[in-house]
Amino acid sequence: MENTKYLTVGALTKYLKYKFDQDPYLTRVFLKGELSNVKHHTSGHIFFALKDGNSVIRAIMFSRYANGMRFKPEEGQSVLIEGRVSIFESSGQYQVYVEKMEMDGIGILFEQLEKDKKQLAEEGYFSQEHKKPLPRYPRTITIVSSETGAAIRDMITTLSRRYPLVEVTVINTLMQGTRSRQAVIDNLEHADSLGNDIVILARGGGSIEDLWTFNEKEVALKVFGMTTPVITGIGHETDTTLVDYISDMRAPTPTAAAEMAVPDQRDIMERLVQARNFISDRLARKLDMGRSRLDALSNYYKLKNPDLLYDQQAEKLLTLKDGLDDKMQQSIREKNYRLSALKEGVKYNTPGPAIRRNLEILEDREARLNRSIKIRTNDSKHSLTRMVESLNSLSPTNVLLRGYSFTTGKDGIVKDAGDLKAGDEVQTTFARGSIVSKVTEVNEDDRNQK
Repeated sequence: MENTKYLTVGALTKYLKYKFDQDPYLTRVFLKGELSNVKHHTSGHIFFALKDGNSVIRAIMFSRYANGMRFKPEEGQSVLIEGRVSIFESSGQYQVYVEKMEMDGIGILFEQLEKDKKQLAEEGYFSQEHKKPLPRYPRTITIVSSETGAAIRDMITTLSRRYPLVEVTVINTLMQGTRSRQAVIDNLEHADSLGNDIVILARGGGSIEDLWTFNEKEVALKVFGMTTPVITGIGHETDTTLVDYISDMRAPTPTAAAEMAVPDQRDIMERLVQARNFISDRLARKLDMGRSRLDALSNYYKLKNPDLLYDQQAEKLLTLKDGLDDKMQQSIREKNYRLSALKEGVKYNTPGPAIRRNLEILEDREARLNRSIKIRTNDSKHSLTRMVESLNSLSPTNVLLRGYSFTTGKDGIVKDAGDLKAGDEVQTTFARGSIVSKVTEVNEDDRNQK
């Protein structure tokens, strides 16, 4: 057997790798799928698998490409990748060497949805305290939905079957597409202005793209700001949108939303029957108790002879009257005794004697004070007379009356003849009048010539 025609596994793998690397359809491939088995290596490389509904292919993205991405790849994300297909020689498996990766359109929407959900949750929009209570027996309900869908017919049928008394208003609304977001917001505002008891926002099942209007943040905030309680029934039971977290009540389906909005008339009828039976039983028991009591009273011996009731009560009244009279007399005696004691106490403690004693002391002190004032007044008069006489004896006027006079010059009163000289004018004042004269000669006293 000739061995030269047999290839090694490594040789075959190298050949296949060469073929892969030379194929222009494999050197640049564009794929989309869902990430699976994502592993972030400490070196920065990312290992994962890309799958769709039918197949799976291994992939690797080296750190030099991974470092430039705007998001972190995670399990279940829908992505679009660009790269090349080749064979890893050590394992002989073909795989995609990814150079670019970005979120698929719906993946980007999911990423934004998660951000909005996290933000609204942190700000308290999902809190139970903001949920408005639903009226137990609503009179009017507004349904915001599409008139062409099967969901609206099921809801109307359910409401009519369960609670025929309710009045239903339907607002036809565009529920999917680029214009649906604003249409839903506008019609929710219109529904809120009608003043009805409940608003049901509902849509039948569909793809995630069909239901995406109800994942819009603006729609959710509009639901939060409504004054009317809102029940949401979007899609099927497995579909949960952003408005479901914010609404006052979330129903798994549109039909379930209708069931939550109104009570079942059969339950109401059953409760009414139970209430009627309960009231009838209570009334029957009360009537039986009343009859028994009436029979007992009618057989009471005093009722058969009413005079016994009167005589007994009259005697009791007399006893009470006598007792009341005794108590009143006793109370009057106690009050009089206390009044007498108070009078004696007041009489003993009267301030009359003390007042008279103080008046006598006051009159004595007043007399003594008057005498002191009179003595001091006389002493002051005598002292004043002596002072006046002293002043009169020293008065210049009295001196002048005794024949004396005084002379004044230009410098005032002249005390020394040496202060004058011949020719000076002087004024001499007498007791009555004065004269002006001119000095003709000055004769000084010998005492000044020492």
